[in-house]
Amino acid sequence: MADTEFKIFAKLLATKYRRNRKVEVFAQELFEKIYLPESEDDPVDETLPRTYKAYYYGQNDITELASKISKSLDPANFVGYIQTDSDDTIEYLCDSFRPWFPDIDESNYCSCIATRFKDIIDRAAAPKTKDTSLAATSGGVPAVQMATLKEKYGIGLVAETGSVCPNDGCQKSLFGYRDGHTELIYNVAVINPDGSSANASNLIALCPECAAKYAALKTPDDIARMTKIKEALVNEHDDQEIRADQHVQEGVRRVIEKIPFIKPPTDIDLNYDPVPVRQKISDFALYLRIKTDVNVYFNDAHEVFQEMGREGKLRFNPFCQQVRYMYVSFRDKGYSQDKIFYEMTKWLYDATNEKWRDCEIVIAYFTQKCEAFDVIAE
Repeated sequence: MADTEFKIFAKLLATKYRRNRKVEVFAQELFEKIYLPESEDDPVDETLPRTYKAYYYGQNDITELASKISKSLDPANFVGYIQTDSDDTIEYLCDSFRPWFPDIDESNYCSCIATRFKDIIDRAAAPKTKDTSLAATSGGVPAVQMATLKEKYGIGLVAETGSVCPNDGCQKSLFGYRDGHTELIYNVAVINPDGSSANASNLIALCPECAAKYAALKTPDDIARMTKIKEALVNEHDDQEIRADQHVQEGVRRVIEKIPFIKPPTDIDLNYDPVPVRQKISDFALYLRIKTDVNVYFNDAHEVFQEMGREGKLRFNPFCQQVRYMYVSFRDKGYSQDKIFYEMTKWLYDATNEKWRDCEIVIAYFTQKCEAFDVIAE
């Protein structure tokens, strides 16, 4: 299912604002913060939790609710909701919404994001019209079909690419800035002409030049390569959703903060071979990295985790279960051990804004602790 504009918007904000709440509660809160009720009848309050959950995951579009509230939006109130003193959060928000607002910065990020939400609601509430032109676009797709594909899949496909043309050798931005407004500059390419153009898995957002070239000159090798590019984009997008849905306790960040201050013992036996690590890691280069981190940091890291637990700053067992869930999620995607280790590290890195190296040490700790990776069958 293609991503809706609201799903993309909500997911971006969820990383910093959802905390550990249910997705339906968070989705409703977003609408509450931008809607100013004009009567006792409140469509936002009357909408069912399961509907908000469907909005959040992109299973339903927001047309019905948007049509009821679009005339009573209060972007200024949403500005107050978004505003934060956290430099890390501001940097994240600016990076996340730059595809829509190239000039976004710490001085205007709140108004940009509020404007984005208002635009999403207004578009969802507007009557749908179709372009009846039959002219072909530069991507070789009839204009009426291109307009439909863009309307239905466009924003999700562009988000999937990170707003950069994914074609080999091309790094053109898929958005531009004109007369004070952001505009998307892309076309939707059908990857395999023998497949369905109504399936997002067979569509990819490219810059107009690459889309035109691909439509006119694609060979079987080109189709195979574009299929691989699409698979990589989908995997990265899915990985981001897995990471974003698992919020990390504040206590974990405090543990990672202490890692750089751990003084390695003077009597480290670097030849010591940690049994769980040896039994689970077959990738030799990864094994050496984890083995070294376990030998140097495991005991002190374990003590820090226990200390945080005793002080009530960290619920250790639930976090262990989270680590295990993340491992299983990436393992079930068929990833290599090195790729799994990278994705789990990135999860901690994105969630805590701490140093990458310190996050690696924590994942190495849980590899030895047995939450991450499975014993290799003999």
